[in-house]
Amino acid sequence: MGSARLLGIDIGTTGVRAAIFDEVGALLADASVPCLFEAPEPGWAEVPAERWWRATQSVLATLAEKSTLSLADVTGIGVVGQAPTVVLVDDAGAALGSAVLWLDTRAATEARELDVHAYYLGPKLLWLARHGAPAQTPDSARGRADVAWGIPDPDVLSRARWLLQSHAFVAYRLTGEAAIDPSTAALALPFFDLATRTWTPSACAPVGVRPEQLPPIRAAHEVIGHVTAGAAEAIGHGLRAGTPVVAGGGDFAAATLGAGVIEEGEACLMLGTAGNLLVPRKTPGTDRRLINAHHVGADRWLSLGGTLSGGAQEWLRYALTRAVATEDTAVRSALPAFEVLDAEAEELSPGSEGLLFLPYLQGERTPIWDTEARGAYVGLGLHHARGHLWRALLEGIALGFVDCQEVLEHDGVRLRDVVAANGGGKSALFRQILCDALGVPLTYTPASGGTVAGAAILAGLGTGAIHAPSDARTWRGSAVRHEPNPKAHERYRALLALRRQAYEGLKPVFAGLAGHR
Repeated sequence: MGSARLLGIDIGTTGVRAAIFDEVGALLADASVPCLFEAPEPGWAEVPAERWWRATQSVLATLAEKSTLSLADVTGIGVVGQAPTVVLVDDAGAALGSAVLWLDTRAATEARELDVHAYYLGPKLLWLARHGAPAQTPDSARGRADVAWGIPDPDVLSRARWLLQSHAFVAYRLTGEAAIDPSTAALALPFFDLATRTWTPSACAPVGVRPEQLPPIRAAHEVIGHVTAGAAEAIGHGLRAGTPVVAGGGDFAAATLGAGVIEEGEACLMLGTAGNLLVPRKTPGTDRRLINAHHVGADRWLSLGGTLSGGAQEWLRYALTRAVATEDTAVRSALPAFEVLDAEAEELSPGSEGLLFLPYLQGERTPIWDTEARGAYVGLGLHHARGHLWRALLEGIALGFVDCQEVLEHDGVRLRDVVAANGGGKSALFRQILCDALGVPLTYTPASGGTVAGAAILAGLGTGAIHAPSDARTWRGSAVRHEPNPKAHERYRALLALRRQAYEGLKPVFAGLAGHR
């Protein structure tokens, strides 16, 4: 066992996870805590940024308490997270207003003006410039260190010192240093030039921001600072002031690195709340039907296609119990188990006996870029039961990835191997559906740490404990391999054509329903 102790932290969409690894990838301790976002209006997704910091404190306390390790043993820290997000902070690092998450689509009008999708950073900032955001006030009434919304603050954007991402906010709290890496800066359209990996200052004024509000661009594995005495005291449990912290990056790129996916032709399936098909490239991607970003820890670009994955699965589990998403333990214990749903769905053949699911529950990004699209079951009959609903949902997610795969092929990138990462990969049924739909071999590494492993690898690269990004391949551990079934693959390609027809037919209906939300 190595001597380095590398701490990876992931600020996810629905929770915060942390883990400690040594430099050869052995998992020494891990913990997670829920951290849900709020949707006060249709299409909105926001969270008090202070909640992320509290969750970070909580998860590190849990990590220390359940492990024989002390945080004093940590030799490097990497923080990664969901992106793109809008976190406005003042000079002292205090959050101003609500953090707007990647899946927030309120800025559809602003997106059309800027000629980018509402997913990207620019439209979100332009919306805040026009509408402001509710100020945050302490909420002791709920008996926890959190915040509630107060009187709207129309000048919140102009008062911000830095425009940060979710993970950069936590790194800033740890070090007092603001930074952004190319993987998340690439999602800050229209401010970033992907080819040169630099900011475009002329794009700032039309959006209502100042160039000096954009953080310095640093490599994801570059040490940006060290844990301050104040942060060490706030975290406790032995965390040492002076511990190096790297810039970190987007969770999508960190998951790809954690899976050891670095070269062109390889792909990583990140199966968290959001699902992403991530493909390293030697040159920047240019097809705007996909999200084109940069890798972390390696001199590679990334093209990715994304759809709702775990978020859609959780929605159906709650919907089947007539409950809404909540952290309440009693409600969560009543949800149907994944294993039970998989067993019911596994009895069915590909196609779910004539049932399609469009997983556009919060609009859709790639490749259709439609904020008004919504989820739909198409083909429901009296013979369909819970297992059909579940299998069709899994197949709908998989077909979304195939839709993006075809765009990649048109752009000259052909997949030869896929590695599945994160929680959704635990399902053998889901893995085989994904493998059959994509038509290429799929590998699942149960011991892989996913996003937190990627964060820890970045910390190792920055501190010298890891010498090259290719060393990440040794972190995979044992692997389960799936081969595609040719007949199932042919069936899924036919279903993809029907899915596209279903979407085109429902598109005007989605637009009409948008006025009734």
